[in-house]
Amino acid sequence: MTWIKENYFLALFVACSTTFIMFIITSNSFSTNESLHINIEQGDSLWELAHEYGVDEDKNVWINKVMAMNNLQNGHIKAGEILKIPASEKSYHFDHKTEIAGDTK
Repeated sequence: MTWIKENYFLALFVACSTTFIMFIITSNSFSTNESLHINIEQGDSLWELAHEYGVDEDKNVWINKVMAMNNLQNGHIKAGEILKIPASEKSYHFDHKTEIAGDTK
């Protein structure tokens, strides 16, 4: 106890650092998947939407996720409905290779 009184700056720093680290850990562990809401138009189908929005995963997996998110019993959707779909994560991959003008790939 006397150590804390003598070094209150250090104790305050350790307490704030610990609190900040715990906040970062809990905020990352409780993050939920983001979703989008889209308006279904005439002629839309889940398969067509999977090609447009589910570009990074298998189309059947994406359709099953959408059906579960919207409590759909089958794959039929109607124009005018608002459908909740998983937001695709955008990742950027940088290619740091040197290209020379006139190179063919």
